[in-house]
Amino acid sequence: MVFEFFYLFGLLAGFGLYALLSWIHSPLKHSVKVLVVAGAAAVVFLVSILVIGGFEGMPVGMGSAGLLTSAILLSFAGKVIWRKIIYAVVLLSAAAYILFQYTNEVNYWIVKKTHYSVLTDAGDYIKRLQKDPAIRGYRTFTISEGKRGLVLSLGGERAGNSIEVLDVKESGYTTIIQIRTFYNQSGEPNPVIMIGLDRLQREIIVMDTDGTIYEKVK
Repeated sequence: MVFEFFYLFGLLAGFGLYALLSWIHSPLKHSVKVLVVAGAAAVVFLVSILVIGGFEGMPVGMGSAGLLTSAILLSFAGKVIWRKIIYAVVLLSAAAYILFQYTNEVNYWIVKKTHYSVLTDAGDYIKRLQKDPAIRGYRTFTISEGKRGLVLSLGGERAGNSIEVLDVKESGYTTIIQIRTFYNQSGEPNPVIMIGLDRLQREIIVMDTDGTIYEKVK
């Protein structure tokens, strides 16, 4: 969802920049305004690569893609009527997308490690993970007030790594959890994280940014 948000933000920012240029200096040629938007996309792209870099720069790069898309769309709209149509379509599509994401948003949180000890089944399972680093994958539990908990372990081969949750979303009857793992000399023999969720769908996909898919622990 982070990448989608930055792309949508870049798309709307491109149309906003074009409208701002029209308001500041209306005699400015249509082609020049489109080139300014495309130039802004190029600048943002260079910032994402040269200044930010790495995985952290990828969302900003998606913002530059959104800016470039707006420039391409506007380049085909030489007449005012077509620009109005494109503006209307883009704004309505953005509103529909935001509404869809809001209605399908999953409320989640990261359970603090200091709270593991107050949990029963999940807490015992987490203790077992540290004694048996061979266990790799996720397992679900019911926690307080009917909320759900998902415990993910990376296995002993990823010792020294930590886990960051990037996004949790739903697609039909599937809950999709996207994570990022990184080495930071974590002291856990079996790196683990527990995610609390309002709800879980019957199908669950847990994926790392490196393409790793974590299966359910039997």
